[in-house]
Amino acid sequence: MREKNQLKRNRTAKRFIIAKKPLYYPGTNRIVCPYCGNDEDFFELAENVTITTRYIQNEDGSFTPVADDTQVFGEIKFNCGKCGADLTKYHKHFLEMLF
Repeated sequence: MREKNQLKRNRTAKRFIIAKKPLYYPGTNRIVCPYCGNDEDFFELAENVTITTRYIQNEDGSFTPVADDTQVFGEIKFNCGKCGADLTKYHKHFLEMLF
């Protein structure tokens, strides 16, 4: 009886994800997703973005872009490219390592 009550309590217990991999490789500056172990594919997601592209019209009627300007008015998030986990707290490190 006692085992059944213990089993019922365990089924309703909250579950937590434990990150087993380090977020950086020791001795390097590599970011590692703590959820899936990805260390290669990442993406930025910007909200409320305005993109302005300037064009010139050619003699044949086609257009050629000559300049573009991007303004981000919202939040920029940094995510894992494999599992989609939010890694925004490492975005500053990402920007420092962007060449």
